[in-house]
Amino acid sequence: MKNSESQVIEANNALTKKEYEKALKLLEPLVKNEIPGALGLLGVMYQLGEGVPLNGEKAVELLTRAVELGDGTAAHNLGTIYSGGLPDIEKNYEKSKMYYRKAKEMGAQFAPDEFYE
Repeated sequence: MKNSESQVIEANNALTKKEYEKALKLLEPLVKNEIPGALGLLGVMYQLGEGVPLNGEKAVELLTRAVELGDGTAAHNLGTIYSGGLPDIEKNYEKSKMYYRKAKEMGAQFAPDEFYE
């Protein structure tokens, strides 16, 4: 059996190719086992409505758990959700900045330092 990291990468590749069923099939057992990268990737799918219905509450739930388990990219994605909002998630500047700072602290920095201040 493949290790979980390679399965998350394979699921991400499937998502990039818009092979949503394949991505979901790969992610399902990983999410059940609370693999942070899988939780984060499924959270992004719900955040963007790719392969699943757009659902901000579900995205926040999955991404928050991924952050709790050490996924810095999930923290960055939560910052993005709170900076722009989603149909069922209101914008929240303070939460956005908190998650962006946390992402940087966790090593998931995708912009210049000033962005995270």
